[in-house]
Amino acid sequence: MSEPFTLTVPTDPRYRVLGPEVASKFAELVGGSETDGAGLAHALTGALAEVARGASPGAHVDLAFRPTSDGIEVRLTCGTHSSVVSHRIPARKS
Repeated sequence: MSEPFTLTVPTDPRYRVLGPEVASKFAELVGGSETDGAGLAHALTGALAEVARGASPGAHVDLAFRPTSDGIEVRLTCGTHSSVVSHRIPARKS
């Protein structure tokens, strides 16, 4: 199982794409498929936009990634706004 980590991403839309890209790769590293990674990235894209809405110029979003027993949880924080994205990753059959 991978270790938890935190990623800080500027709220500027040019850089926000980094969060979902990292999330997609993290999903694969914890045993998910490309489809699992794409699903997490999609959910995170919406959450990032929502949390960053109305943020001042130069603000950032902290994304705390944590593997869980059945997937990944990402806690997003930007100033007083926060959100949690939980994404289930089905167990792979051997």
